[in-house]
Amino acid sequence: MRLPQLLIESLLFQYETVDDLVLSLGQDVSVAEAADIRRLVALGLPPIISRDVLATIIGVNPGLIWSMERRPHRYYRYFTIKKGVGERHIFAPRVALKIIQKWLSHHLANAYQAPPHVFGFVAGRSHLQAASVHCGARWVHSVDIRDFFPSTTANILSATLQAIGYNDLSSELIARLCCLNGRLAQGAPTSPTLSNFVFREMDSRLTQVAERFGARLSRYADDIVFSGTENLPEELPACVAELFVGQPWQLAPEKTETAVLPHRLKVHGLLVHGDKIRLTKGYRNRIRAYEHLQARGRISEADARRVGGHLMFARQVKDFIAPE
Repeated sequence: MRLPQLLIESLLFQYETVDDLVLSLGQDVSVAEAADIRRLVALGLPPIISRDVLATIIGVNPGLIWSMERRPHRYYRYFTIKKGVGERHIFAPRVALKIIQKWLSHHLANAYQAPPHVFGFVAGRSHLQAASVHCGARWVHSVDIRDFFPSTTANILSATLQAIGYNDLSSELIARLCCLNGRLAQGAPTSPTLSNFVFREMDSRLTQVAERFGARLSRYADDIVFSGTENLPEELPACVAELFVGQPWQLAPEKTETAVLPHRLKVHGLLVHGDKIRLTKGYRNRIRAYEHLQARGRISEADARRVGGHLMFARQVKDFIAPE
C-alpha cells in the first residue's frame, strides 16, 4: 500500500485545520486537551496526546492503536540482510504501523535541528559531505557505536520526547509505537530521526571534545570521526571513550581506529588525503572492472542495476564539490 504523500506531509494527516480535528473529536476531548493539541501543532509536532486522538487523526479504531502498543510483535515482520561477513537483523513494520511511523518520522525530522557535525538521516546532507569535513587531515580517529538503534531504549526516547514538547502520557504512547522489545526497532522508519533526537546530549559532548582539542568532527549515524591537521592529541581517544561510560550506547572496540599519515586515512568509507574525497584503491579497481565489462556489454540484466549504482556512486565522488 502506497500512502499519498499529501497525507504524510500534513501535520494533521487527513484534516486540513486544527479546528477541523478538534470539531471531529467533539466531546471526546476536553478544553485542556484541545489546547494541548493546538500547542503541539504550533510547535510543528504531530498532536498525539492520546490513543483516541491518534486514532481519529489516522482514521482507525482506537482498538488498533491499543493492539499496536500492547502486542507490537504482531505488527512487525522479521528478516535478515547481509552486512559484510555477517548479517543485520531487520524488524520491518507492517502496513498499518508503518503508515503511522512514516507520518511521525516526516514531521519529527522537520522539527529536528541538526548540529553542523551530524550528517546521517538529515535531509540535504550526505556521507560525502561528512567525509569532506576531514579532507587535508594529518590524522583521524574513528569510533563506531555498536547496535545504535537497539541500544536506544523506550525510556530514553520517552524522556527525549518530553524534552521537545510532549507530556508524559503522549511521549510513552509514541515510544511504544516506535519501539520493539523496549528499544528502537532496526527497520522502523522512525528509528533514524528518533536516534538523532535522543543522541542530542551526546552530540553536544562530542562537540565539546572536538573544540577542546581543536579537532574537526563528523557523525554519520553510528560512525563518529575526529581529525586534525596538527599532531594527534594523545588524550583525545581516551576522552572520546570516556564519554560513553555509563551510557546506553557502547563503542565497538574492533571498529575503533586511529590513523596518522603516511598511513591511509579512511573516513566514512572514503579517503581524505589531500583536498578532495576519493574512493579507496580496492573500490577504484572494482569500478574499472565494471566499466570494462559494461563497455563490452558483459553485464547481465540481473546485475545491471547493482553495477549501475556503483558506477553512479563513483561519479558522485569524482564530481563532488564540498559546500562552502
